[in-house]
Formats: sequence, structure tokens, C-alpha cells
Amino acid sequence: MSKKVMAGFLVVMFVCALSGCATESGYDPARSTGAGALGGAAVGAALGSIIGAATGSASTGAWVGAAAGGLVGGVGGFLYAQHQNNQIRNAQMAQQTYGYSPGRGNIVAVEQTAVSPSRVRPGDQVKLDVTYTLLTPENQTSTATIIREVTTGGRQVVQPYQVTATNPNGTYSDTAMLTLPKEAPRGSYMVVTKVMTDRAMDQRSASFTVE
Repeated sequence: MSKKVMAGFLVVMFVCALSGCATESGYDPARSTGAGALGGAAVGAALGSIIGAATGSASTGAWVGAAAGGLVGGVGGFLYAQHQNNQIRNAQMAQQTYGYSPGRGNIVAVEQTAVSPSRVRPGDQVKLDVTYTLLTPENQTSTATIIREVTTGGRQVVQPYQVTATNPNGTYSDTAMLTLPKEAPRGSYMVVTKVMTDRAMDQRSASFTVE
């Protein structure tokens, strides 16, 4: 069996076996320090490694793995994409805003979260925003994990979306787009956004309505 045929076979096998269990994530590499990490991304990474070995090309494995992760995510219904993480206050500005001194230790503060538009229809796309601040003694670099959980009626409707961003002290805006499936149940939805490091954590929630 040729390497290309073997790679194609692996894609079909993984998608058929795992469809419906993951979502896709993406990011703007020019402006983001983190990338999405969900079931679809994990499957894509594993598949990419296998295909890379089969084809003898790591770059081919990475490309096909990303595509496979997206395909599996699409079958799952809810689709995340276009993740961005941007600094909006530098370390000095963030310290002044919070009256921060090194003696206060490590701080993670979620300042606000928002979902726009607030009223959508099944199949529409919503923008999920969070603004958060990282403060550490001696301006240490922190790796923040950002988790978004979407529920309706107290029931989780999509796997938690998780990204990791490594940044120095400052305030950051993190954005992800969520496309709802056409069969999304109508009603009120809650998005809980958590930002955590290995030393601190904070969270806030926002809501939107599917009509």
C-alpha cells in the first residue's frame, strides 16, 4: 500500500470511529499566543502524528491532522473557530489599574465576559469575549488556561472549549467564535468562562438566547 493511500485510509478510519465527539478550534497565529485544545484538536494531533510517520512528512501529518480535527468537529454540531488573544494593557498599566504590589502575590482577574449578539437563531454564529488580567511578582510569565463551558437548562451542550496562552503581566482580550448547529434547542444559554494559572483562578458568566 502506498504512503498516500495509507494516509487516506487512516483519515477515513479515524473520522468514522470518532465522529461527533469533538469540536474544532482555530486561532490567529500572528496575534495569538495560544491555540485551541479540544477533542477535535487532540484527535487531529494524534492523527497527524500517525500520518506524518506513514508519509514520512511531519508537515503533511500536521495539515491532514488539522483537517481531520475540523471534520470530526463539524459532525459534532457546535463549531469553535477564529480564536484570538490580544494584549490591551501592558504590565505597568495593569498594575496601576489594580493598585498592585508584589506582596499581593499572583492574581488572575476576569474583568468581563460577553456574548454577541445576545439573541440568535439556530445555525447562527456568536462571538465569545473575555477580558482578564494576569499579575505576578517580578512580572513573571504566566501560562493561562481559558475554558468556556456552554449550557442550557443546566445541561452541557458542547464540550468545554479550552485554549492556553502564555503571557507576561498585563490585561488581555480573548475571543472565540461559536457556530450553533441548525438543530440547537431554543432557549437561554449560559457561557461560563474560567481563566486559571497554576496559582490562581477566576471566572464570570454571560448569557445569550436562541430563538
